[in-house]
Amino acid sequence: MVGLAESAYDLRFRLLGVPVRIHPFFWLVSAIMGFQAYENDIPAVLLWMTCVFVSILVHEFGHALMSKAFYCSPSVVLWGMGGLCYSQGEQQTPRQRLAVIFAGPGAGFLLCGLVVLLFWILLGISPVDQAQFVANEFGLSQTRGPFGPKFIAAVDPLSSQGKFVFNAYWFLVQINLFWGLVNLLPVWPLDGGQATQILLTFYDRSRGQRWGHVVSLLVAGAVALISYALTQRLFLAVFFGYFALVNYQVLQTLHQAHSMGLYQDDEWWRK
Repeated sequence: MVGLAESAYDLRFRLLGVPVRIHPFFWLVSAIMGFQAYENDIPAVLLWMTCVFVSILVHEFGHALMSKAFYCSPSVVLWGMGGLCYSQGEQQTPRQRLAVIFAGPGAGFLLCGLVVLLFWILLGISPVDQAQFVANEFGLSQTRGPFGPKFIAAVDPLSSQGKFVFNAYWFLVQINLFWGLVNLLPVWPLDGGQATQILLTFYDRSRGQRWGHVVSLLVAGAVALISYALTQRLFLAVFFGYFALVNYQVLQTLHQAHSMGLYQDDEWWRK
């Protein structure tokens, strides 16, 4: 992928023995996303970029540390649309590969849980109050009651300090909970799509990969249509529409390769 190509401006470091490379487009894309929502609030944009960086790094290190547990040598790249962990999947069994895949979103959910725990301990906002507030913000609940006011009263987002705390909380929950759940959808190349391919391969080794791409194509197309119908916003529609197109193109390539006898997918996870 072009976005993964190395550049002279990459930031490089090692963390917990894992090499990390951050492409400049990572900062650019996260900044663009921040400015779209908070164009007149530079501190909020910078805080958003920080939360995106921390959250995606935690996610990729979930993959990386689980890979290290299986005696592999992972590396992490943060680029334009998120991150990628090179986890030496060819050295892992399918079950080990599943563990590595689920460790990424699992790490994000743990970070979200830590944020919830800290708000409970430091501000006295119970997990129930936080869950109701988040549900209301996501439009999943319209419950009227003490939950929202309790949260707002404790944080006081109208003050400068309260606004910072509120934004940090909301950004971290939004990224690690909502993005984490989206990432588990059975859409390749998301983690959920990769896991779906492996699970389907347990059922049929020779056709699991192709079935996985068929499922990804159908789910991505459905999510694109439903999200636009419900929100009238293009972002998710374009996002999942792109994934539907990618899976369609992969299926076409696999079909051509199989018709010429060039590719067998019963050991596809080792390639």
